[in-house]
Formats: sequence, structure tokens, C-alpha cells
Amino acid sequence: MLKKFVSVILAAAILVSFTAGISAAERTTDFTWLDVYTFCSSEVANSKVSMQTVNEKHYLFLPSGISAESVPLYFQCSTEPESVSLLADGLRFEISSGQSVHLYELLGDKHEYPVTLLAKLGDQEIALALSIVLTNHIGSMFLVSDDPVNYGRAWVESSPDKSNKATGAMFMLGADGSIVYDGILKQIKGRGNSTWLADKKPYQIKLDKKTDLLQTGDSDNKSKTWVLLTDAVDPTLLRNNIVYDLSVAAGLQPGIQCEPVNLFYDGEYRGAYLLCEKVEINSGRVDITDLEAENEAMNPDITDYDSLTTASSKTKNGAMYIYCNGITNPSNLTGGYLLEMDTEVRAKQEKCYFITTRNNYIVVKSPEYCSKDEMNYIASYYQEFEDTLFNKGTNPSNGKRITDYVTMESLANCYLINELTKNPDGYRTSSYLYKDADSDIMTVGPIWDYDLSFGLSFGDFIESAQRADGLFTIYSHIGRALYEIPEFRQEVHDIYLNKFVPLISNVLISGSESAAPLQSFAAYKAEISNAAYADGIVWGISEEERAAHYAALLKYISARNIWLGSTFGKWSADSYELLDRYADVTPDAWYYEDVTKATDYGILNGMANGIFAPNSNTTRAQAAKVLFEVSGADRVAYSPIFSDVTNTAWYAPAVMWASRNNVVLGYEDHTFRPDDPITRQDFIVLMYRYLGSPATTENRLTSYSDSFRVSSYAYQALEWAVEVDLLRGYEDNTIRPENLVTRNELAALIVRFYESFVKE
Repeated sequence: MLKKFVSVILAAAILVSFTAGISAAERTTDFTWLDVYTFCSSEVANSKVSMQTVNEKHYLFLPSGISAESVPLYFQCSTEPESVSLLADGLRFEISSGQSVHLYELLGDKHEYPVTLLAKLGDQEIALALSIVLTNHIGSMFLVSDDPVNYGRAWVESSPDKSNKATGAMFMLGADGSIVYDGILKQIKGRGNSTWLADKKPYQIKLDKKTDLLQTGDSDNKSKTWVLLTDAVDPTLLRNNIVYDLSVAAGLQPGIQCEPVNLFYDGEYRGAYLLCEKVEINSGRVDITDLEAENEAMNPDITDYDSLTTASSKTKNGAMYIYCNGITNPSNLTGGYLLEMDTEVRAKQEKCYFITTRNNYIVVKSPEYCSKDEMNYIASYYQEFEDTLFNKGTNPSNGKRITDYVTMESLANCYLINELTKNPDGYRTSSYLYKDADSDIMTVGPIWDYDLSFGLSFGDFIESAQRADGLFTIYSHIGRALYEIPEFRQEVHDIYLNKFVPLISNVLISGSESAAPLQSFAAYKAEISNAAYADGIVWGISEEERAAHYAALLKYISARNIWLGSTFGKWSADSYELLDRYADVTPDAWYYEDVTKATDYGILNGMANGIFAPNSNTTRAQAAKVLFEVSGADRVAYSPIFSDVTNTAWYAPAVMWASRNNVVLGYEDHTFRPDDPITRQDFIVLMYRYLGSPATTENRLTSYSDSFRVSSYAYQALEWAVEVDLLRGYEDNTIRPENLVTRNELAALIVRFYESFVKE
């Protein structure tokens, strides 16, 4: 009781002093706080961490090796103070710069410790409210630019194409505070595609010497180049970590090894990152023949490969490829090659790539710069593989089986990772394959990029991805082809039930067994807890929000594993059930029959990777395309009718046909605006024009309560549509002419139109 009384009196005295101190500080500008900072190691200058301001609050983020039991605090004022005191939870005591403070003893177990520092000089006392935040339990990496003013973080991040590359030093501590690296940083640059557009930027670093930053104890894992992933779209910061660890535990070759780290860049805390091996040809990574190094040895006079011109050619089996002029290649062209499935836009940003006869874009990641002979070899080989894949596993020209081109185990493993996670990039982008020299067989992998997974997705994939049940990746064009191969179905059955189910159920979910590096979900949460809290301060994610995402992720993984175990348990080489048309169109949906008919008629197709996107809006380009398919017309020659329709656009033939047949008219500024969504009344107008604007005999349109909303240019078309029962109203007696047409509504409308006016 006496202690409590003394504390109250002391707190009151502090409050008076604190108030007086503020008044004194307001009377002068000569005496101010300049910095509060700490060091991972007082002997390493590059481990300094300064106070930083986030949303007008001051924070000091403590790196690895510093716990709440002993926090070394350094400070600096504009003038040397007579004394500095620390105020914490009603207690006040003097401290000196460099003194360690026992925050746990003062305030208990917390993520964040709010304190006030009071500096006294004569009759002046200035206060600094400061939150000291823990980030321990994971390692810490310090990147220090050689020239932080001109070529620091802001300069590196200002480059849209990630071409700004800086140099500096790097200091890294393990989670236990041990020094992992202290030396030169030969390069730091941006990396990634869509992730580079986020505020929290990903980086690639290159060290002066090969180092195993993950401290695996395996000398093969030493490397100079490493990747720092942000997981910016994943509120849990766990998805990539879990998937990569699962792949290693499951024996994928190679698996991506990783660990979370705190990143401090030029003295400022930037959040929790995932330190990963880079997907590259190297020992301990994709460990195959380095054909790029052989090319460099054969071409010592080439100092700037980026300046090489490119040309295109075609293989005998139909693949188009882009190669570099002026490269002399070694005599052995068989490998090694590292390939990536990619989108057209991204592939065309690379130096060497090829396009298969099925219009799939494959980038040659290594060698990055290929000769004509090298590109001809690997493009021909891959085209043979693709022809085999899409012919139920048998090459139509030479009779070889799929296992003559690729290992079935790697095919099944990578499919299962993508299906388990409902990864929207599966067989679309960030999907790798590699082939060694003097080997006829490729391997699929390594897996990469899973921050969008387990219910998180983008665009048209969102609705289907959010459900923990249902197949997903199998609906892609490659997935469907794989499903028709008996050996693949059997391999998926065996691997998932015998390998994935135990790892997910017994290790990840329950934690009853161990399978390094995979941990239990609870262990992942505990490991990232302090760093995730600190990351949330910098990037605006609350502890409550993150907790909800943790719970949702664990629930999703558990439910998905149960559903897939039951589903794959029925797969075998001899068992084959027809797949539904699309991953996101189930038989109980009101539009199921319309979507099925439209697809069967060949007048309406799905989107990328086997989805239909039923609730997405129909674009003007899609509307023109579906009417073009209904017409059965041949392609017409391209002409620049609209300024925003190029000859290479997928919808160009449809728009050309629609324009010449007066189905579409465009806008006054000579644009078509292909990506704009189309309204119900505008789509009816297009169908009306298609039929030559037939006359109407009765006006039933006025029976709908919102008929007055129909635009004058569309009124006659909607009168016709109602009369012929093409346009049907809603239950509330409206027709909603200004509403946008969703793709499921498009299917219903076009099937009625086709069956009533076109189909023989």
C-alpha cells in the first residue's frame, strides 16, 4: 500500500515537472532532440538503428539480438543536456547515452513499450514521446548505401524498370544475435513485377562473397545473390514461407529455402521480409550445367550483352523464337536451360523467348542471351514436349511418352502445390522448368511466388479462389491436358495421400510430428509475431486484422487439405471422370446451362486458367467477339478504323467485322474503347443491329417500371428485345437498361439470341 502511495505521489510530481518542461521547451528553439538510436552491436557501425517517425509518432524498432530485458539506448540533443530521464509507467530515473534499460521489468511482456525521454538543460526540459518496438525471434539485415543521399533507397525505388542499382555494405544477424555477414554489398536493386508497384518494395542483393545467409550448414547453399520478398499482399506474412518449407519437406527438387528477416535500409526499419534463394542455375539451387557461363567463355569480346540485337525464326515443328545476334555457342546445345512460363507482355520484355504453336510464351531465363542454335534447340524440344502433353501423353510424330520428356514426379509435385494453394499463377507465370546438358528429360520447378494463394487472389480469380473446396489449377489448359494422362492421375493420388496429407495434417496443422524445415502453424505465428507487429506499424496493418487473417488462413489450409485428400483419393490411372467446364461455374448456378451451351456452341469461351468469371463485367471487346463467333464469319483484313484497336489485339478481327457490318459504330473521337464495360441496353443494340434493326409490332417495353430509363437511341432495340422474349425483366418488374452486363448474363442473352435467330 505504501509503495502504491509513493508511486502516486511520484507520478504527480513527474506530471508537474513534465508540464513545466513542455512550457519551457516552447520558449526556446535552441535545445531540441536530434536522435535516439540503438545498435545491434556497438562495435559495428552499420548496425545502427535510428528513431523514425510513422504517422507523426516516434518509434525505435529494435533489431534481432535485443530483447526487452536489455535495450541499449543512445541519444543526441542539439546541446549536451545536463541530464536525461526516462519516464515509464509512472516511474522516472536518469539514464546516460548507451545505457541499457530493462523494459520487461518496467512494463512487462509487450510488443511495444511507450516511454518518454526528458532532457534537462538549465531551466529547460524537453520531452520526447517514444515507442520502443520489439522485432526479435527472427534475423535482422542491415543494408547501408555507399551514398545514401544520392544513391540510397529512394533512388533505387524510383526506377520503374528496376534499372537503378546501388552499392554499399551489408550486416546481418541471425535470430540468436550471431553475426551471419558483415561485408561489402556489391549490388542492391529492385525485383518483381506487380510487387514492385506496391509501397513496400522487394529487392535483390548481391554480396561480395558467397555466403549461406540461411545458415543451413550446407556449403552448397552458399551464394552471392539473394532475394528479399515483401509479402506485401499477404497480411499474415506466412504464405510464401509455409509453401516453400512444405516444398522442401515434400522433397521437391530443388526446393526454395527461406527464412523471415527484419530489414533495416539506411538505418530505417522497412518491415518483415522473406529472405529467399534466387531461382537461378547455381550449386544448391538449380544445380545443372551453366550454359550461360559457357557462352560467356566463348564470347570474351562481348562486354555489353544488352546491346545485342535480336531476330526471330521458327523451328521445324512450328515454335517461333527470338534469339540474340552475334553469340558464338559451344558445340553442346543440350543444356542447361532454365525456362519460365510467362504472359505475353512479360515475355516480350525479356531478351530471348519462344512462342509455341498453342500460343504459350516461354522465357529462357538462363542463358539470358541465347544464340540462334540454342534457341532453335530448346524451342524445338519444348514444342515436342507440349505436343506430347496435349495428345494424352503420346507424341503424335514420334510415339514418345510424356515421361520421355519430363519427370512425372515433378509434374505431379508442382501441380499439387498449385492446386493446394489455388495459386492463380499456376501454369501461367512464375512457373519454371529446367533441363540439364546431355539429358533428354526436363524437371518442373522450382515453385515460386505464393503470396497470392490459399484464398487470396486477384481479378477474375478471386471468387473461385476464396472457396476452400473445388478443383482449380486442373482447369487450366495445361492442367486439363495433364488430367487426361493416366500416369499423372496415379502419381497425384500417390504423392498427395502418402506425402502431402501427413505433412499438412501432422506437421503444419497439429504440430504432432516434425519435418524440417516445415513447422507447425503455431510456430510460424510465434516466430513472426514481434516482427509482424512492427511491420504493421510501418505498413498500416493492425494486430486485430492480422489475427483474423491468421485464423482464416489456418482454417482454409485445413479445409482444403481434407477436401483434396478425399478428391485425390478417387483418382487413379484407370479412373477418369469428366471435368466441369470451368472451375467457377458449378452445376447449381442459375447460369450453368447457359454457360455450358454457349461453350458447346463455340460462341463464348472462358478466361485464363480455366475460369469463366461469371460475375465479372462484359467488356465492349468481349461483346464484339461473341457476336463475331455467332456470325461464323471469316476474318476480315485489318484496317486502322479505331485508334485504340491495334492489329495484334485478340479482339481486332471481331471489331473489324463488327464495324464493317455496322454492328459497332465507335465514338466521335474515333475510339472503340475495348476495355470499357458494356451496359444491358448497349448490348441489346448490338444484337439488334446484327439482325438489321427489325421492326416491332407492339410496345411491351412500357410495362416495365423503369422503361423511362432507356436511352432514346436504344429504345426501339429494347422494344424489339422484349417483344421477341430476348430481354426478360427482373422479379421487381424492372429491366435495368443502364446496368452493366455480367458474363453470366452475357451467356444467357447470347444463347437465347443464337438459338432464336442464328442456329439452324
